[in-house]
Amino acid sequence: MNPTDTITERISSLHAQEYDALPDVIVAAPSIVRLLGEQLIETEGLYIALPLDMYAAVAISARKDTSVRFFSADINERKRTNLSNLKYKREDRWANLVKCAFFAFQHQTHLEHGYNITITGNIPHNLGFGASKALVCAAIAAVANLVGCACSPGELEKIALKLDTEYFERRAVLAEYTALVQARADSMLYIDEAKEWVEPLPYLFSDYILVFTDSKVPRVPIDNEIESRIGDFQHVVQRLRKGQRRLRDIDMEELDEYTGIIPESTRRHCMFMLEEIQRIRELREAAGTRDLAAAGRLINKSQAGLRNHYEISCPEVDWLIKRALEIDGVLASRMVGKGFGGCTLTIMQASAKADYLKRLEEYERIFGFKPVYWEAQCGNGLNMYTPSFSGTEA
Repeated sequence: MNPTDTITERISSLHAQEYDALPDVIVAAPSIVRLLGEQLIETEGLYIALPLDMYAAVAISARKDTSVRFFSADINERKRTNLSNLKYKREDRWANLVKCAFFAFQHQTHLEHGYNITITGNIPHNLGFGASKALVCAAIAAVANLVGCACSPGELEKIALKLDTEYFERRAVLAEYTALVQARADSMLYIDEAKEWVEPLPYLFSDYILVFTDSKVPRVPIDNEIESRIGDFQHVVQRLRKGQRRLRDIDMEELDEYTGIIPESTRRHCMFMLEEIQRIRELREAAGTRDLAAAGRLINKSQAGLRNHYEISCPEVDWLIKRALEIDGVLASRMVGKGFGGCTLTIMQASAKADYLKRLEEYERIFGFKPVYWEAQCGNGLNMYTPSFSGTEA
């Protein structure tokens, strides 16, 4: 059974069992991993990403009354509201990620009846895979279809951003949604939000497996650290600004002129960003020429920069990456997400997996944290599926 059949069969079955009706629409959105540029999203909107074969899916069918009912199949929880009460509520937790989509369209079209909603997926949470954003985008696309609103990828991104800032009252930028909404099957994406440029790139790692490992290092609040680094970039750009320039317009020689004038930590953080911008450009070229070795080197150099210059790694993650790179058949390894713990991505040949798992056993003995790993491949984009149900759950 192919992945599309698995998604539609599973969620159709779950929906039918819960509501005794097939869904009217099913939408699935992929998890996104950023190979380079995770730290450039807010400042430059510049990164290279790829969709994974992990997804968040939503199925919706109409009701005869005005009740809106939510069923999260993966945690076996239910929530309910009605069409007159679609505002954000803290106690609704995960249901807000779908409820917000109805809220987004309630002023554009008259919602005449309620809905039954089922959600499911296999994206790990709180590790930089974008599970919540994937569900929000899937919900927006599904509701747009139900109410008859044509919604282009660009419009979907803008709706998601508006919900982030106005519904959830949190800071976000459009670039956070671009790869998720515009992802394509078996392709990487080069994103430059400042230039409104989205370019599909050949997927280079089809002969490899992608292994994600949760270090299980306890996460601490890191918002202040991230804010501090963003402030560093803004400070340096203001000092070096000549006309309307961005960080990408500054070269390393200009930065070096301010050695001793700006704090050393600020200089190191900006050095990472400037080098990361260049690595993104080089990975774009390497993808075009299908230079696998160059791609691996660039990903590894990015991790070294995250550790040495940007300073958001930690000893446990450094150990996982260093030991992974010692194994024959491992092309590259780096951390994903915001840092200070979390998850690593290791691109390896299947033959290297057994040795890698031995390293994970050693990691647990040394650090006392039991790591969890997932295998993945390049996935699809955001898609709408035809509901189907054979009578047995996939």
